Amino acid sequence: MKTIIVSLALSIIILSSGFAETKHDYAQVRVRSINRQHILSLTQKGVDIDHVWDDKAVIYIRSDRLSLLDDMNLPYTVQPDIRNTNGYHSVDDIANHLKALERDYPDICKLYSIGKSYEGRDLWFMKISDNVTEEEDEPEVKYISSMHGDEPVGMELCLNFIDYLTNNYGTDSNVTALVNDIELWIMPLMNPDGYVHQRRYSMENIDLNRDFPDRVLDNNNTTEGRAVETAHLMNFGFSHSFVLAANFHTGALVVNYPYDSDFYSYNYYSATPDDDLFQELALSYSLLNQSMYTSYDFYQGITNGVQWYTAYGSMQDWNYVWRGCNEVTIELFNIKWPSFSTIASIWKDNRESMLKYIQWSLQGIRGMITNAETGQPVNAVARVIGIDHDTYTDPDVGDYHRILLPGTYDMEFSAEGYFPQKINSIVVDDSDKATRIDIRLTPRYRFANIQSAIIILKAMSDIPVDIPLSTFDMNHDGKVGLPEAVFSMKMIAE
Repeated sequence: MKTIIVSLALSIIILSSGFAETKHDYAQVRVRSINRQHILSLTQKGVDIDHVWDDKAVIYIRSDRLSLLDDMNLPYTVQPDIRNTNGYHSVDDIANHLKALERDYPDICKLYSIGKSYEGRDLWFMKISDNVTEEEDEPEVKYISSMHGDEPVGMELCLNFIDYLTNNYGTDSNVTALVNDIELWIMPLMNPDGYVHQRRYSMENIDLNRDFPDRVLDNNNTTEGRAVETAHLMNFGFSHSFVLAANFHTGALVVNYPYDSDFYSYNYYSATPDDDLFQELALSYSLLNQSMYTSYDFYQGITNGVQWYTAYGSMQDWNYVWRGCNEVTIELFNIKWPSFSTIASIWKDNRESMLKYIQWSLQGIRGMITNAETGQPVNAVARVIGIDHDTYTDPDVGDYHRILLPGTYDMEFSAEGYFPQKINSIVVDDSDKATRIDIRLTPRYRFANIQSAIIILKAMSDIPVDIPLSTFDMNHDGKVGLPEAVFSMKMIAE
């Protein structure tokens, strides 16, 4: 009987898409009586876990591997794949709408295609900022939606969010301030091929949110062997210094924060060095969304990734580990592809949360890191001492933005070819105005020969008037002392 039911359900899956060429290689399956060991075992076998609630889960599994569930004695039901697309924007609608906004609001909107999908569709990013064509000393923030093609709610919310910002810029003080102070990038649809064919996966049969480098199983931060769409997103990330991000999904109602995977697979929680910060980031979003905050399934509407279920290769983990960017995954609605009539209420639930979340990029410590000689921006690392997580400057401008909770911090700033610099006791308050610490790093080449070292030794006792102190003041403490002398002796010895 189970075989008949499964065969019938799979037939529905194949026929309901309306496209003969889009036969699904994967089935969406609801599994019951499942425990954490089952979930880990399936994950390790390459099965994509979508969502987990108590002893139930939704998974995606190749139709020819359903016997895995039989072997594990897990009861399951293949879910019919029927969706109502009425009201949702088409891929062409999205492109036309974004182009029209760029035309109507040229001062704050700039549209970019960062590449083509596997089937040749544009991957659109809308940049929103004042002086939108310029690189400024501003934190870079991104919203990305619909990595899974069968989860279009976030796509619609991103379009609504762009409309809201453009319509209210210059009249709403909060919106105006955000657009003026932040460089915001919004991608409504990361998986346009999957959306067109109404399927979770890319047309290479790759789950894009399992395809990024992973600190546990795939510690190789290159685009080699990855989906076309993943590679474009990674290359885009390499060329920017985002400090805050979120990606939108459906199928649950929760904010999920890193890590999604752990070196010890049986851990029930995997905390980043910024775990307290991530909890506050997630809570600030859910708190303004009462449906999410009062969720029956997740306390206060938030969860750590591993606490929920393990997923390898997620975009949020990659952004945090390799790009220094704080990213969360936001599940917007329990139904993956609801009727379009629900979008208005979902947007109402999420609008203030989406605004509040990006404001976090303005809190903490920020500044410019420049070459002490030339004043040019430096490609540098800003690190909070005691928190094993790096933040990177924007090499075009030299600005860094380290999001932090209120407190007092010591920081170290470093770059290849420069002497590092430490600043102690930096106070961060709870306002949206970050504490500013500008840094001038001294190039190491200034002391790269014996003659310079000898001059420093002489200068320690009597600095000639015609030689600026800054020439020898390595750590910018206003004097030439022991640190300079030690380095000078080292140069002489070499």
